[in-house]
Amino acid sequence: GTTYTFKVAAKNTAGTGPLSTASSAVTVGTPLAPTAVTATPGNTTATVHWIAPGSNSTSAVTGYVVTPYIGTVAQSPQTFNTTATTETVSGLANGTTYTFKVAAKNTAGTGPRSTASNAVTPT
Repeated sequence: GTTYTFKVAAKNTAGTGPLSTASSAVTVGTPLAPTAVTATPGNTTATVHWIAPGSNSTSAVTGYVVTPYIGTVAQSPQTFNTTATTETVSGLANGTTYTFKVAAKNTAGTGPRSTASNAVTPT
């Protein structure tokens, strides 16, 4: 999430020349959190949808990590190595209520989790 600009100077046996003008600003770091996370229950599954995060980095989003929660307790996250913004989370227990948080990832790592989705109960 830090923004940088760069200047370059040529160097030879006579010394170092003047600095160039600054480059365009670039930001490095992990993606922002996805927004508007919603869930729809299925049979031992939930379909989770979100809005892709805005960019704070020159590195594009490469996938998402979706974490189910029972109450405030995080369950095993599921990683999706795609830029799709709708995924089906499997292995859920029918009759148990879940919410979901989503984090985007890129080559710099995994960003912060979203706010929780609506609560759903697979049947």
